Amino acid sequence: MIVDLNLIGKRVLVVGGGNESSRKVEALLSQQCEIFVVAEKAEQSIKHHADDGKITLELRKIENVDFLKKYKQLDLILATTDDQVLNREIILVGKKTYGCYVYAADDPQLSDFSHPSIINIKDTIQVGISTGGRSPLMGKSLRKHLEPIVKKSISDLILRQIDLQELVRGEAKKKIPSVEHRKKFLTELMVDASVNQCLEEKKISTARELACERLDAFIKRNSNTW
Repeated sequence: MIVDLNLIGKRVLVVGGGNESSRKVEALLSQQCEIFVVAEKAEQSIKHHADDGKITLELRKIENVDFLKKYKQLDLILATTDDQVLNREIILVGKKTYGCYVYAADDPQLSDFSHPSIINIKDTIQVGISTGGRSPLMGKSLRKHLEPIVKKSISDLILRQIDLQELVRGEAKKKIPSVEHRKKFLTELMVDASVNQCLEEKKISTARELACERLDAFIKRNSNTW
């Protein structure tokens, strides 16, 4: 089962600074979480993100798990060093001391979840490919094969629809008390020809205005049913 964790505002620690760590950091950057990286050496991409203030990087020798004591709270720990024994110690401390989700790149059985290979489309759509930890290598191979196909099938219209749905969904929550009715409205909006025409033509402001008009009209038609 693939689960999309809500990491907004959470504190995430990545231990290790190699290729695996770099991929994990890239995936985390779009999650609006606070990212800490501890490593003896770090890939250049990780250093760049630290220089840009996107993550906190500490370069230090890691001989044991004592470095974890400086963190009062952690919500997720990803152990990606090339030392399997150290990775295991890190996630065991994570479970016992912090009670947080843990993941070791080389120990899927002890991890709380497997980390799927991700196809990221403009930080708006993420498609996960997972073998449930049975063969991460095959997951990566499948991702490379499927990524161009998936990206080709996702149009700019779909991405703009998602942005609009996110905006209008917030307004709908305030004005429509019923989940069922909100879903009905958003479904109608998704296939609204006039709104989609504006999105196709990149008239985003007009599309938003139309969407708000559609919301008001929907409420007038259905308010007596909730």
